[in-house]
Amino acid sequence: MIVGAGPAGSTAAREIALDHDVALVEEHRVPGEPVQCAGLVTPRGVPAFARGSVVGVVRGARIHSPLGHALEIESRKPRALVLDRRVFDALLFEKAVDAGALPLMGTRLREVHFDEDCVTAETRSISSGHEKIETRLIIGAEGHRSVCRAAAGLRPARHMLRGIQVELRGVDLDSDFVELYIGSKVAPGFFAWAIPAEDLARVGLCTWGSGHLPARFLRNLLSRPEFSRAVEVSRSSGRIPIGAGKTAVGERTMLVGDAACHAKPLSGGGVYTSIKGAGLCASVASRCLEDDDGTRLTDYDQLWRGSFGSELARAFRIRKVFMTLTDKKMDQALRMFDDPEVRRLIEERGDIDYPSALSKNVLKLAPKLAQFSPQLIKSLL
Repeated sequence: MIVGAGPAGSTAAREIALDHDVALVEEHRVPGEPVQCAGLVTPRGVPAFARGSVVGVVRGARIHSPLGHALEIESRKPRALVLDRRVFDALLFEKAVDAGALPLMGTRLREVHFDEDCVTAETRSISSGHEKIETRLIIGAEGHRSVCRAAAGLRPARHMLRGIQVELRGVDLDSDFVELYIGSKVAPGFFAWAIPAEDLARVGLCTWGSGHLPARFLRNLLSRPEFSRAVEVSRSSGRIPIGAGKTAVGERTMLVGDAACHAKPLSGGGVYTSIKGAGLCASVASRCLEDDDGTRLTDYDQLWRGSFGSELARAFRIRKVFMTLTDKKMDQALRMFDDPEVRRLIEERGDIDYPSALSKNVLKLAPKLAQFSPQLIKSLL
């Protein structure tokens, strides 16, 4: 059983269903709704069959400091794709069903019980009410409120971001650039964004901390001249768990995507790691279901940690440095990144999915960055 028909769940279901019986449980009637994502994904995170969901291509970013300095990073090639997440999720879901997964839509997982040789999942669906389903293995892909995670006894995310986003009509954005805004008065603990999406602009932010309500900071953001005359088309909100632990495995349980806290600590993006992790999870799950080569569920931990786990850990340490910065220090740091050599390095070799890979090279070109948190910076070297 796979719980959650987002990118992670549908990807895992598609691959496992080729050889095994798979039930794909989704609490909503339609996959991809409600939308709780900015929809900015690197090309490697979008399978070829899902390219029909792309509504824009981004080559660079402008980062606006709290004191007014703007750092512009521009690449000659596409760095990110802007997705229609409803279409994207639907395409991945359809592929899973085509592969043989049984969709159980409008069905919520309520409890999980572990027996010696199976898992009993108690569900409640709109059509048939309460049911008990027995399965050999359960994969949690149901986001930050993961019932599977709680049942497996795995600790919660280290940081829980709260996000809010609106789609606006009437904003004049450069279609090649994402606008990013940082500062304690803009989005404490994270950042704000404006993403071009055809004739709309997706404007939103995330905050961290119990006293920082995203809606209040969004009102301030929308009062900026570039947004003040726009018309709101839609609004969404959600939470992003970041800070992965050492394991995404429990008793007869595997976790993927946000349920595994695999979102990227610096950007909050989780589509690439969800799909990548789901593929790794599926390979181990399929071998375990065959039960003929001694494969263990914990082999999945070795695979995801080897693929992107080190990046998540390093990026989380960089995030800790970011959170110590005052607005003045943020401005100073951004000006250091605006050094021509540093900017050229980022433009030519920067990777949104693996941003910490350049940390050593950046620090060599701009050693003064180490002043902001010497001990944490040293841990990146």
